Amino acid sequence: MMLSPERRQERPPRLRTGLKIVLVFVLLYVFLGGMRMMGTGLKALGRNPDFENTESVTAANQPYRDVVYDIFAYADNPLVGLFVGVLTTSLFQSSSFTTSFTVSLVVTTPLTLHQAIFIIMGANIGTSVTNMGVSFTHVRRQEEFERAYGAAIVHDFFNVLSVLTLFPIEWAVWKMTGKGLLERLSSMMASGFYAGAPAGEKPTNFLKEAVQPLVQGVAWFLEEGVGLSHVWANVSMMVIGVALLFIALILLTKVLKSLVMTRIERLFDRVLFRNAATAYVVGLVLTATVQSSSITTSLAVPLAGAGLLTLRQIFPYTLGANLGTTVTALIASFATSADTPGQAQVGVALAFSHMLFNIAGAGVWFPLKRVPIGLARWYAHQGAVAKRWAVLYLVGMFFALPILVIFLYWLLR
Repeated sequence: MMLSPERRQERPPRLRTGLKIVLVFVLLYVFLGGMRMMGTGLKALGRNPDFENTESVTAANQPYRDVVYDIFAYADNPLVGLFVGVLTTSLFQSSSFTTSFTVSLVVTTPLTLHQAIFIIMGANIGTSVTNMGVSFTHVRRQEEFERAYGAAIVHDFFNVLSVLTLFPIEWAVWKMTGKGLLERLSSMMASGFYAGAPAGEKPTNFLKEAVQPLVQGVAWFLEEGVGLSHVWANVSMMVIGVALLFIALILLTKVLKSLVMTRIERLFDRVLFRNAATAYVVGLVLTATVQSSSITTSLAVPLAGAGLLTLRQIFPYTLGANLGTTVTALIASFATSADTPGQAQVGVALAFSHMLFNIAGAGVWFPLKRVPIGLARWYAHQGAVAKRWAVLYLVGMFFALPILVIFLYWLLR
Protein backbone atom coordinates (compact mmCIF):
# COMPACT_ATOMS: atom_id res chain seq x y z
CA MET A 1 0.00 0.00 0.00
CA MET A 2 1.46 3.33 -1.08
CA LEU A 3 1.55 6.21 1.41
CA SER A 4 0.67 9.71 0.30
CA PRO A 5 3.50 12.29 0.28
CA GLU A 6 1.81 14.03 3.23
CA ARG A 7 1.83 10.83 5.33
CA ARG A 8 5.47 10.13 4.42
CA GLN A 9 6.44 13.65 5.53
CA GLU A 10 4.69 13.22 8.89
CA ARG A 11 6.80 10.26 9.98
CA PRO A 12 10.21 11.96 10.50
CA PRO A 13 8.76 14.74 12.74
CA ARG A 14 6.87 12.13 14.77
CA LEU A 15 10.01 10.03 15.12
CA ARG A 16 12.00 13.07 16.22
CA THR A 17 9.30 13.98 18.73
CA GLY A 18 9.32 10.45 20.14
CA LEU A 19 13.10 10.48 20.47
CA LYS A 20 12.97 13.86 22.20
CA ILE A 21 10.43 12.52 24.70
CA VAL A 22 12.72 9.57 25.47
CA LEU A 23 15.63 12.01 25.82
CA VAL A 24 13.61 14.05 28.32
CA PHE A 25 13.30 11.04 30.62
CA VAL A 26 16.99 10.18 30.19
CA LEU A 27 18.03 13.73 31.06
CA LEU A 28 15.66 13.77 34.04
CA TYR A 29 17.32 10.58 35.27
CA VAL A 30 20.77 12.15 34.80
CA PHE A 31 19.59 15.26 36.66
CA LEU A 32 18.39 13.20 39.62
CA GLY A 33 21.55 11.09 39.50
CA GLY A 34 23.72 14.21 39.56
CA MET A 35 21.70 15.50 42.50
CA ARG A 36 22.26 12.26 44.37
CA MET A 37 25.99 12.09 43.48
CA MET A 38 26.56 15.66 44.63
CA GLY A 39 24.92 14.97 47.97
CA THR A 40 26.68 11.63 48.41
CA GLY A 41 30.08 13.19 47.72
CA LEU A 42 29.49 16.07 50.11
CA LYS A 43 28.26 13.82 52.88
CA ALA A 44 31.08 11.32 52.47
CA LEU A 45 33.65 14.11 52.75
CA GLY A 46 32.43 14.60 56.28
CA ARG A 47 33.42 11.07 57.24
CA ASN A 48 36.89 9.85 58.10
CA PRO A 49 37.18 6.17 57.12
CA ASP A 50 40.14 5.69 59.51
CA PHE A 51 37.86 6.00 62.54
CA GLU A 52 34.99 3.88 63.76
CA ASN A 53 31.49 5.30 63.89
CA THR A 54 31.37 4.48 67.60
CA GLU A 55 34.04 7.09 68.39
CA SER A 56 33.07 10.58 69.46
CA VAL A 57 32.63 13.19 66.76
CA THR A 58 35.36 15.79 67.17
CA ALA A 59 37.38 18.05 64.92
CA ALA A 60 40.26 15.57 65.14
CA ASN A 61 38.00 12.63 64.40
CA GLN A 62 36.53 14.15 61.25
CA PRO A 63 39.06 16.56 59.76
CA TYR A 64 37.56 16.46 56.26
CA ARG A 65 34.25 17.82 57.47
CA ASP A 66 35.70 21.16 58.53
CA VAL A 67 36.94 21.86 55.00
CA VAL A 68 33.49 21.30 53.51
CA TYR A 69 31.74 23.27 56.23
CA ASP A 70 34.02 26.31 55.88
CA ILE A 71 33.14 26.63 52.20
CA PHE A 72 29.53 27.40 53.06
CA ALA A 73 30.15 29.25 56.32
CA TYR A 74 29.63 32.65 54.67
CA ALA A 75 25.91 31.96 54.40
CA ASP A 76 25.58 32.18 58.20
CA ASN A 77 24.86 35.89 57.67
CA PRO A 78 21.41 36.32 56.08
CA LEU A 79 22.44 39.30 53.95
CA VAL A 80 25.53 37.50 52.65
CA GLY A 81 23.47 34.37 52.04
CA LEU A 82 21.08 36.48 49.96
CA PHE A 83 23.91 37.74 47.74
CA VAL A 84 25.45 34.26 47.51
CA GLY A 85 22.14 33.21 45.94
CA VAL A 86 22.16 36.21 43.59
CA LEU A 87 25.74 35.65 42.43
CA THR A 88 25.47 31.87 42.02
CA THR A 89 22.28 32.14 39.98
CA SER A 90 23.70 34.97 37.86
CA LEU A 91 26.86 32.99 37.07
CA PHE A 92 25.03 29.78 36.18
CA GLN A 93 21.99 31.64 34.78
CA SER A 94 19.69 29.16 36.46
CA SER A 95 17.77 29.52 39.71
CA SER A 96 16.86 25.84 39.28
CA PHE A 97 20.54 24.95 39.62
CA THR A 98 20.98 27.14 42.71
CA THR A 99 17.87 25.85 44.46
CA SER A 100 18.65 22.21 43.65
CA PHE A 101 22.24 22.64 44.84
CA THR A 102 21.07 24.34 48.05
CA VAL A 103 18.56 21.57 48.76
CA SER A 104 21.42 19.07 48.64
CA LEU A 105 23.60 21.20 50.92
CA VAL A 106 20.87 21.52 53.52
CA VAL A 107 20.69 17.76 54.04
CA THR A 108 24.43 17.04 53.75
CA THR A 109 26.23 20.00 55.39
CA PRO A 110 25.67 22.27 58.41
CA LEU A 111 23.84 24.75 56.16
CA THR A 112 20.56 25.22 58.02
CA LEU A 113 17.09 25.70 56.63
CA HIS A 114 17.11 29.24 58.03
CA GLN A 115 20.32 30.13 56.17
CA ALA A 116 19.25 28.41 52.95
CA ILE A 117 15.98 30.35 52.75
CA PHE A 118 17.92 33.59 52.26
CA ILE A 119 20.01 31.94 49.51
CA ILE A 120 16.76 30.98 47.78
CA MET A 121 15.56 34.58 48.02
CA GLY A 122 18.75 35.66 46.27
CA ALA A 123 18.28 33.00 43.61
CA ASN A 124 14.92 34.57 42.77
CA ILE A 125 16.65 37.88 42.06
CA GLY A 126 19.51 36.34 40.09
CA THR A 127 17.24 34.44 37.73
CA SER A 128 16.34 37.68 35.93
CA VAL A 129 19.85 38.10 34.50
CA THR A 130 19.06 35.92 31.47
CA ASN A 131 16.02 37.77 30.19
CA MET A 132 17.75 41.11 30.85
CA GLY A 133 20.60 39.90 28.65
CA VAL A 134 18.08 38.91 25.98
CA SER A 135 16.65 42.45 26.01
CA PHE A 136 20.02 43.83 24.87
CA THR A 137 19.51 42.21 21.47
CA HIS A 138 17.14 45.15 20.84
CA VAL A 139 19.60 47.79 21.97
CA ARG A 140 20.07 49.41 18.53
CA ARG A 141 16.43 50.53 18.35
CA GLN A 142 15.57 52.84 21.23
CA GLU A 143 11.79 52.36 21.42
CA GLU A 144 12.06 48.61 20.88
CA PHE A 145 14.80 48.35 23.52
CA GLU A 146 12.72 50.34 25.99
CA ARG A 147 9.82 47.90 25.64
CA ALA A 148 12.06 44.82 25.79
CA TYR A 149 14.15 46.08 28.72
CA GLY A 150 11.00 46.99 30.62
CA ALA A 151 9.59 43.50 30.09
CA ALA A 152 12.83 42.03 31.45
CA ILE A 153 13.37 44.33 34.41
CA VAL A 154 9.78 44.14 35.67
CA HIS A 155 10.55 40.52 36.62
CA ASP A 156 13.57 41.59 38.65
CA PHE A 157 11.81 44.54 40.27
CA PHE A 158 9.09 42.19 41.45
CA ASN A 159 11.69 39.83 42.92
CA VAL A 160 13.61 42.66 44.59
CA LEU A 161 10.40 44.12 46.06
CA SER A 162 9.41 40.67 47.34
CA VAL A 163 12.80 40.31 49.02
CA LEU A 164 12.58 43.81 50.52
CA THR A 165 9.17 42.85 51.93
CA LEU A 166 9.79 39.29 53.15
CA PHE A 167 13.50 39.37 54.07
CA PRO A 168 13.06 41.69 57.10
CA ILE A 169 9.96 39.79 58.23
CA GLU A 170 11.76 36.44 58.06
CA TRP A 171 14.79 37.85 59.85
CA ALA A 172 12.76 39.66 62.55
CA VAL A 173 10.58 36.63 63.35
CA TRP A 174 13.71 34.47 63.53
CA LYS A 175 15.36 36.94 65.92
CA MET A 176 12.31 37.04 68.18
CA THR A 177 11.30 33.39 68.17
CA GLY A 178 14.33 31.44 66.91
CA LYS A 179 12.51 30.41 63.72
CA GLY A 180 11.54 32.49 60.70
CA LEU A 181 7.97 32.64 59.40
CA LEU A 182 8.72 30.87 56.12
CA GLU A 183 10.85 28.37 58.04
CA ARG A 184 7.96 27.53 60.37
CA LEU A 185 5.33 27.19 57.67
CA SER A 186 7.52 25.16 55.31
CA SER A 187 8.62 22.84 58.13
CA MET A 188 4.98 22.17 59.04
CA MET A 189 4.17 21.34 55.41
CA ALA A 190 7.21 19.10 55.01
CA SER A 191 6.50 17.13 58.19
CA GLY A 192 3.47 15.57 56.50
CA PHE A 193 5.67 13.80 53.95
CA TYR A 194 7.49 11.61 56.47
CA ALA A 195 5.30 11.91 59.55
CA GLY A 196 4.63 8.19 59.68
CA ALA A 197 8.21 6.94 59.39
CA PRO A 198 9.73 5.30 62.49
CA ALA A 199 12.51 7.23 64.18
CA GLY A 200 15.92 6.55 62.67
CA GLU A 201 14.53 4.76 59.62
CA LYS A 202 15.53 6.01 56.19
CA PRO A 203 12.58 7.55 54.31
CA THR A 204 11.20 5.50 51.48
CA ASN A 205 12.32 7.27 48.35
CA PHE A 206 11.74 5.58 45.01
CA LEU A 207 13.53 8.31 43.05
CA LYS A 208 16.65 7.88 45.15
CA GLU A 209 16.54 4.13 44.75
CA ALA A 210 16.13 4.49 40.99
CA VAL A 211 19.33 6.53 40.60
CA GLN A 212 21.34 4.46 43.08
CA PRO A 213 22.84 2.17 40.37
CA LEU A 214 24.27 5.22 38.59
CA VAL A 215 25.77 6.57 41.82
CA GLN A 216 27.24 3.21 42.80
CA GLY A 217 28.66 2.68 39.31
CA VAL A 218 30.46 6.04 39.36
CA ALA A 219 31.73 5.42 42.90
CA TRP A 220 33.11 2.01 41.90
CA PHE A 221 34.79 3.46 38.81
CA LEU A 222 36.47 6.25 40.80
CA GLU A 223 37.71 4.08 43.68
CA GLU A 224 38.32 0.71 42.03
CA GLY A 225 38.79 1.59 38.38
CA VAL A 226 40.80 4.80 38.71
CA GLY A 227 42.17 4.00 42.17
CA LEU A 228 41.41 7.33 43.84
CA SER A 229 41.61 7.70 47.61
CA HIS A 230 38.52 8.13 49.76
CA VAL A 231 38.82 11.90 49.80
CA TRP A 232 39.55 12.40 46.10
CA ALA A 233 36.93 9.88 45.04
CA ASN A 234 34.26 11.83 46.92
CA VAL A 235 35.55 15.19 45.72
CA SER A 236 35.36 13.81 42.18
CA MET A 237 31.91 12.41 42.89
CA MET A 238 30.72 15.84 44.01
CA VAL A 239 32.24 17.60 40.99
CA ILE A 240 30.77 15.06 38.55
CA GLY A 241 27.40 15.40 40.27
CA VAL A 242 27.46 19.20 39.91
CA ALA A 243 28.50 18.88 36.25
CA LEU A 244 25.75 16.35 35.48
CA LEU A 245 23.18 18.47 37.27
CA PHE A 246 24.10 21.59 35.33
CA ILE A 247 24.49 19.88 31.94
CA ALA A 248 21.23 17.94 32.35
CA LEU A 249 19.34 21.14 33.22
CA ILE A 250 20.72 22.93 30.15
CA LEU A 251 19.92 20.06 27.76
CA LEU A 252 16.56 19.36 29.39
CA THR A 253 15.60 23.00 28.95
CA LYS A 254 16.61 22.97 25.27
CA VAL A 255 14.79 19.73 24.47
CA LEU A 256 11.63 20.73 26.30
CA LYS A 257 11.70 24.15 24.69
CA SER A 258 11.80 22.56 21.24
CA LEU A 259 8.93 20.24 22.19
CA VAL A 260 6.68 22.70 23.95
CA MET A 261 7.37 26.16 22.58
CA THR A 262 7.70 25.83 18.83
CA ARG A 263 4.20 27.16 18.15
CA ILE A 264 3.49 29.11 21.32
CA GLU A 265 4.86 32.50 20.28
CA ARG A 266 2.07 32.94 17.72
CA LEU A 267 -0.56 32.27 20.39
CA PHE A 268 0.81 34.56 23.11
CA ASP A 269 -0.87 37.80 22.13
CA ARG A 270 -4.09 36.17 20.82
CA VAL A 271 -5.01 33.64 23.49
CA LEU A 272 -2.51 33.13 26.30
CA PHE A 273 -2.31 36.75 27.47
CA ARG A 274 -5.95 37.67 27.12
CA ASN A 275 -6.30 38.20 30.92
CA ALA A 276 -4.13 38.11 34.05
CA ALA A 277 -5.36 34.71 35.26
CA THR A 278 -4.63 33.04 31.93
CA ALA A 279 -1.18 34.63 31.70
CA TYR A 280 -0.39 33.51 35.27
CA VAL A 281 -1.37 29.90 34.57
CA VAL A 282 0.58 29.89 31.29
CA GLY A 283 3.72 31.15 33.05
CA LEU A 284 3.34 28.56 35.80
CA VAL A 285 2.71 25.56 33.52
CA LEU A 286 5.37 26.40 30.94
CA THR A 287 8.04 27.03 33.57
CA ALA A 288 7.18 23.85 35.45
CA THR A 289 7.46 22.02 32.12
CA VAL A 290 10.78 23.43 30.92
CA GLN A 291 12.23 23.73 34.46
CA SER A 292 13.46 27.28 33.88
CA SER A 293 11.78 30.61 34.56
CA SER A 294 14.64 32.26 32.65
CA ILE A 295 13.50 30.54 29.44
CA THR A 296 9.81 31.33 29.73
CA THR A 297 10.32 34.96 30.75
CA SER A 298 13.00 35.45 28.09
CA LEU A 299 10.56 34.21 25.47
CA ALA A 300 8.22 37.11 26.25
CA VAL A 301 10.96 39.78 25.98
CA PRO A 302 11.20 39.90 22.14
CA LEU A 303 7.40 39.86 21.91
CA ALA A 304 7.31 42.91 24.15
CA GLY A 305 10.07 44.53 22.10
CA ALA A 306 8.00 43.99 18.97
CA GLY A 307 5.04 45.66 20.66
CA LEU A 308 2.91 42.50 20.76
CA LEU A 309 2.74 42.39 24.58
CA THR A 310 2.49 45.10 27.24
CA LEU A 311 3.98 45.19 30.73
CA ARG A 312 0.52 44.65 32.22
CA GLN A 313 0.20 41.44 30.22
CA ILE A 314 3.70 40.24 31.05
CA PHE A 315 3.62 40.95 34.79
CA PRO A 316 1.19 38.14 35.84
CA TYR A 317 3.01 35.81 33.45
CA THR A 318 6.29 36.40 35.34
CA LEU A 319 4.55 35.73 38.67
CA GLY A 320 3.38 32.38 37.36
CA ALA A 321 6.87 31.63 36.06
CA ASN A 322 8.31 32.34 39.51
CA LEU A 323 6.01 29.78 41.07
CA GLY A 324 6.58 27.25 38.29
CA THR A 325 10.34 27.25 38.85
CA THR A 326 9.85 25.88 42.38
CA VAL A 327 8.95 22.50 40.85
CA THR A 328 12.67 21.81 40.26
CA ALA A 329 13.51 22.23 43.93
CA LEU A 330 10.61 19.96 44.90
CA ILE A 331 11.90 17.26 42.52
CA ALA A 332 15.43 17.69 43.85
CA SER A 333 14.28 17.40 47.46
CA PHE A 334 13.13 13.82 46.78
CA ALA A 335 16.53 12.78 45.42
CA THR A 336 18.83 14.15 48.11
CA SER A 337 21.12 12.03 50.28
CA ALA A 338 19.01 12.19 53.42
CA ASP A 339 19.65 9.40 55.91
CA THR A 340 16.73 10.06 58.25
CA PRO A 341 13.18 11.37 58.03
CA GLY A 342 14.37 14.52 59.81
CA GLN A 343 16.96 15.27 57.15
CA ALA A 344 14.50 14.52 54.37
CA GLN A 345 11.98 16.89 55.93
CA VAL A 346 14.52 19.72 55.94
CA GLY A 347 15.21 19.30 52.23
CA VAL A 348 11.50 19.22 51.39
CA ALA A 349 10.90 22.17 53.72
CA LEU A 350 13.39 24.28 51.77
CA ALA A 351 11.58 23.46 48.54
CA PHE A 352 8.29 24.47 50.15
CA SER A 353 9.82 27.68 51.50
CA HIS A 354 10.76 28.63 47.94
CA MET A 355 7.17 28.04 46.87
CA LEU A 356 5.74 29.99 49.83
CA PHE A 357 8.09 32.90 49.18
CA ASN A 358 6.82 33.25 45.60
CA ILE A 359 3.18 32.87 46.64
CA ALA A 360 3.58 35.50 49.37
CA GLY A 361 5.41 37.87 47.03
CA ALA A 362 2.64 37.57 44.44
CA GLY A 363 0.01 38.05 47.15
CA VAL A 364 1.59 41.35 48.18
CA TRP A 365 2.67 42.85 44.87
CA PHE A 366 0.04 41.72 42.40
CA PRO A 367 -2.60 43.98 44.02
CA LEU A 368 0.08 46.69 44.06
CA LYS A 369 1.26 45.94 40.53
CA ARG A 370 1.40 49.63 39.68
CA VAL A 371 4.60 49.87 41.75
CA PRO A 372 6.80 47.28 39.95
CA ILE A 373 5.27 48.11 36.56
CA GLY A 374 5.77 51.84 37.13
CA LEU A 375 9.37 51.33 38.26
CA ALA A 376 10.05 49.13 35.24
CA ARG A 377 8.64 51.69 32.81
CA TRP A 378 10.63 54.52 34.40
CA TYR A 379 13.96 52.69 34.50
CA ALA A 380 13.48 51.19 31.04
CA HIS A 381 13.04 54.71 29.69
CA GLN A 382 16.20 55.87 31.47
CA GLY A 383 18.10 52.86 30.15
CA ALA A 384 16.86 53.37 26.60
CA VAL A 385 17.86 57.05 26.57
CA ALA A 386 21.26 56.42 28.21
CA LYS A 387 22.38 52.81 27.71
CA ARG A 388 24.94 53.08 30.53
CA TRP A 389 22.10 52.90 33.08
CA ALA A 390 20.87 49.64 31.61
CA VAL A 391 24.38 48.18 31.66
CA LEU A 392 25.02 49.53 35.17
CA TYR A 393 21.99 47.76 36.58
CA LEU A 394 22.86 44.48 34.89
CA VAL A 395 26.50 44.47 36.03
CA GLY A 396 25.93 46.10 39.41
CA MET A 397 22.90 44.18 40.66
CA PHE A 398 23.89 40.71 39.51
CA PHE A 399 27.68 40.71 39.82
CA ALA A 400 29.43 43.76 41.33
CA LEU A 401 27.19 44.23 44.39
CA PRO A 402 27.10 40.53 45.40
CA ILE A 403 30.89 40.21 45.00
CA LEU A 404 31.44 43.40 47.03
CA VAL A 405 29.16 42.26 49.88
CA ILE A 406 30.74 38.79 50.04
CA PHE A 407 34.25 40.23 49.89
CA LEU A 408 33.59 42.79 52.65
CA TYR A 409 32.11 40.08 54.87
CA TRP A 410 35.16 37.90 54.29
CA LEU A 411 37.46 40.85 55.00
CA LEU A 412 35.73 41.86 58.23
CA ARG A 413 35.18 38.33 59.54
